[in-house]
Order: sequence, then structure tokens, then C-alpha cells
Amino acid sequence: MVHAWVVNDPVERADAVMVLGGGAQFRSFEAVRFHRGGLAGKVLFPHIKPGADEPDATTSRETSLINRVLAHGHVPAEAREQIGRNVTSTRDEVIALRTWAEGVQARIIIVPTDPFHTRRLKALIHSIFAGSATRVLVTVVDPPGYRWQEWWRDEHGVLAFQTELLKSVQNAFK
Repeated sequence: MVHAWVVNDPVERADAVMVLGGGAQFRSFEAVRFHRGGLAGKVLFPHIKPGADEPDATTSRETSLINRVLAHGHVPAEAREQIGRNVTSTRDEVIALRTWAEGVQARIIIVPTDPFHTRRLKALIHSIFAGSATRVLVTVVDPPGYRWQEWWRDEHGVLAFQTELLKSVQNAFK
């Protein structure tokens, strides 16, 4: 049953790997691994709109965290690229990714994300990248605390599944 909710594309050498917001504490490390392993030349990350609790910030704490993790993981500054401006959703991030991909004529991009986000993300990518020559590979990264194949054994896994189920139903009515 879990495989009906999870997309896990086979990963291959890509032009870039994209770190989405909302999971920087584990998605960033996976991007570092892909870059250091020679699977992606660039590591992209969004300029996330600062939250209401960051009134004077020009960059959100999450954007800064992603950049710090990449730097700490020895991803050189010239291999890191912030894309988009004040993004607030996965949709905004994927639109920024398409804009970047068109600008550099990227062929393949890897997007690691948590397991239950993959199916909705893949559908969104399919929609926004329609007609594009760029292939976007969505791959699973295990969130802290549990393996996606055993999500029901951990409270965080159960909550993640329930949250994604609600978001999927909500999107069906948009």
C-alpha cells in the first residue's frame, strides 16, 4: 500500500539537485551527498519568504540553514545557487526550478524529498514542466527517526502520512 503513495525515481547523473524548503534538516544533507558523489554539479535551493516572526530579515532562517548545511558539507559557493524570490509553497519552488532549468537548458534535475510528499510533488512537476525538455527525478530521503518503508512503526511516520493524505484531499478540491 505504501508504494501507492511514494514515488522513488532511479537517480542518475544530473545537472543539479534541488533542496526544497520544509525539510531542510534532512533534504540538505541528501543534496550534499548527491553533489559530493558526483551526481549533481549544482545544488539549488529556494529563497524562502521570511516568516512573520522574521520581520527585518531579507532571508528566512530556513534558507540560511540550507546554505549553511551546504557550506558545512563542503559544497563550494560556486556550486550553490539560490533560486526564486520569496517563495511560500512547493508550487512556487517548482516554478522557480522550471525558470532556472529553462535558463541553463538543464537536462536532468534531482529533487530529494520525504516519502509521502513524493507523489504530490511528482504530479506538480508533471504539470509545471509540461512541454519542457528537462526531466525531474523525485527521490525519497528518509526523514529523521524512521525509514519510509516502515512508516507505521513511528509516530512521526504516521503523522507525516496523515498530513500528506489531508493535503492530497485538499488539492483534489482546488
